[in-house]
Amino acid sequence: MGNENEVNTYLQKLTGNEKEWMEFFVDYMRKEHPDLEEVISYQIPTYKLGTGKQRNYIAFSLAKNHFSMHSIDFEYIALLREKLTKPGKGKGCVTIPYTNIEERDIVISGIEEIIKRHEFR
Repeated sequence: MGNENEVNTYLQKLTGNEKEWMEFFVDYMRKEHPDLEEVISYQIPTYKLGTGKQRNYIAFSLAKNHFSMHSIDFEYIALLREKLTKPGKGKGCVTIPYTNIEERDIVISGIEEIIKRHEFR
């Protein structure tokens, strides 16, 4: 659904840890939440949740040494930050060093909780 080709083009440009981490999370979203609109927004893969006042999103970005998940569910991001070893400082995101592969499950549970909190179906 959405602009999968845009995201596929984005993925094709990646290499190494960045490619592996982003493909892991994009594949997860496509498999578990095919109903969410997938777009490139602010040059990163983004999944739209709801509309109007209930509008939210889950997005993923990459840096040299870490992966980030973004959402405007600031309250839940703050809770998620407490579960990660190096969560970063951004109000609307958490970060995971590429070396902390075991923390992917924490981010997956965070994705599920944010989607549940912003139920729009």
